[in-house]
Amino acid sequence: MLTLTLALGRDHSVRRRHPWVFSGAVRATAGDAGDGRAEVRSAAGELLGQGVSGGAGRSIVARLWTFGAEPFDGELIRARFRTALELRRSFVPAGTTGYRLLHSEGDHVPGVVADRYGETDVLLLTAEGAALRRAEIEAAYREAFSPSSLHVRIEGERNEGRGEAVEAPFVEHGLRFVADLSSGQKTGFFLDQRENRRRVREGSAGKTLLNLFSYSGGFSVSALAGGATRAVDVDASESALALAGRHRRDNGFPDRAEDFVRADVFEDLRLRVAAREGWDVVVCDPPAFARKKSDVDRAARGYKDVLRLAMTLVAPGGTLLACSCSGLVSAELFQQILFAAALDSGTTFSIIEKAGAGPDHPVSIYCPESEYLKAFFLRKG
Repeated sequence: MLTLTLALGRDHSVRRRHPWVFSGAVRATAGDAGDGRAEVRSAAGELLGQGVSGGAGRSIVARLWTFGAEPFDGELIRARFRTALELRRSFVPAGTTGYRLLHSEGDHVPGVVADRYGETDVLLLTAEGAALRRAEIEAAYREAFSPSSLHVRIEGERNEGRGEAVEAPFVEHGLRFVADLSSGQKTGFFLDQRENRRRVREGSAGKTLLNLFSYSGGFSVSALAGGATRAVDVDASESALALAGRHRRDNGFPDRAEDFVRADVFEDLRLRVAAREGWDVVVCDPPAFARKKSDVDRAARGYKDVLRLAMTLVAPGGTLLACSCSGLVSAELFQQILFAAALDSGTTFSIIEKAGAGPDHPVSIYCPESEYLKAFFLRKG
């Protein structure tokens, strides 16, 4: 087991049950992380918690599952998994077979994420210690969730498919989608936007939609299902746009070539602004711009630039859905960026709703940083 002894006065966050232990708080290291386990002790030697190691060279050197003297063992893992399953039984909506089963810190299982896509589950191990304990975690997962098919991935490793299906069909609010398990984003689909797609669907009748950073077109399919007259996907990935076209066909909607634009979104936006286009609904859901603290200032500038352009394209009375999945960009900072973008664009917007991920993506009250998805619905005029 890896033993991490904290520097004097650096144990406050752990005592407040924050699960992340940062390298800068560690005074001394003993043992090794060969079995994936890590324990954290105070400068005086008091056991503060146990969990999984974060990995060499990582800023987060341990993710804690327990605090104080509570043991971190197989029974605890199985109990946490059973509790997570009960939560999903309470909140998964009807007509939906794609949802998150395990959400890392939110389910008190840091370093472990799992999604269900119809008959296929994807178990993603995001911490080194979780990967080293794969056999134990996988066995506990099979016992708790009884997956028909299980696809295990380790973050940062090339996905070889392991001889299993690389695509998994599922249903979301009655719409048919496919998760790309071999090379798709996250575990294969952006399940965290499910309820925001439903909101867009409910407000799209008779409207046009521009879907920026569209990936596999989930927002567009939802809008068309809600009666949108047109939806255009813009993304830099040819394979993502191909899957977006398939999603339209699978749900009975036309997949006209002119509705799929492969381009750098920033460049495409500038062309559309120059052409004075107007859209009833604009969705702007870019990838994470900030992956470490030093990225935040640059990310803020990037968000402001893309949102300033997107705001210009919203027709009077129209809606902008502005999203950020950068965990290091807080909701407060993102709202400030929206304010600055509106000023620079010379437009007038009102916030009509603040949203995030669905209830299958719970957030630990002790770790607010894990609430990564911010979604603001804005009305122009």
